[in-house]
Amino acid sequence: MKKFFKVALLSLLLILPTSVFAKEKEIVTLGKDLTSAQREEILRELNPSDDAKIIEVTNKEEYEYLGDVLSSREIGNKAISSAIVKYTGKGINVELSPNIVGVSENSYRNAMTTAGVENAYVYVTAPGRVTGTAALTGILKSYEEVTGEKIPEDVKKVANEEVVVQTQLAKDVGDEKTNDVINVVKSEMASKMPQSKEEVRAIIDSVDSQYNIGLSESSKEGLTTLFNNMKNADIDWKKVANKVGEYSKKANEFLNSPEGEKAVQDTKNFIERFIDFIVSLFK
Repeated sequence: MKKFFKVALLSLLLILPTSVFAKEKEIVTLGKDLTSAQREEILRELNPSDDAKIIEVTNKEEYEYLGDVLSSREIGNKAISSAIVKYTGKGINVELSPNIVGVSENSYRNAMTTAGVENAYVYVTAPGRVTGTAALTGILKSYEEVTGEKIPEDVKKVANEEVVVQTQLAKDVGDEKTNDVINVVKSEMASKMPQSKEEVRAIIDSVDSQYNIGLSESSKEGLTTLFNNMKNADIDWKKVANKVGEYSKKANEFLNSPEGEKAVQDTKNFIERFIDFIVSLFK
């Protein structure tokens, strides 16, 4: 029995990325413009381990990735959003402090999936109420720090854009429907690989019609621009599709529970049709 456990442990070590073991697995990202008092307050809240590495995010970096999709008023002139990222080997899990009032957990998770981030627990906070749109910059920097791999700049930019678009769309149709739309469209993108913006728009229109979402014209335009930019970015679509498949499997397990069956009935089978659609892509 002891020999079995030794072999199992050795196998586990061999299949895990060696770069993760070579560097810190817990990263704290702090806004560069936090005051000394705010910095101490945030660190107390995050409560990092003694060997956690601290990196900083500047306002310039926020403009670099968000300047094309947000106004200077929305971005502001100070970097204060902060987070702790723990690389756990247990999928992507996101929690937000009450001070993050704009971006949802789903938005961060989906954008992280787009950027290729895996197996991370993230807690995002700030010293005051903020939308949270700038926090993804630090999260992606932390992943590069841990893995030693650079995320392509165009992928980082489009992942930040995804956070903004998903947050705006949630105001139109709600967070859960928005999350489903984003993942269905990602699956369609991975499956069909559209070659033009018109083909991307056709996917958006089809998903909207098939699932009776009721997207506004401005929402459709925003999604079309986002996914057209994704089409042109160096995204690992196979990896994204696999992650969407994992999420659909978890949702399918929920549907088979009594709570899930009630949820399906309450939402007029929207989730069930979504799961059937995703599953069909992987048959």
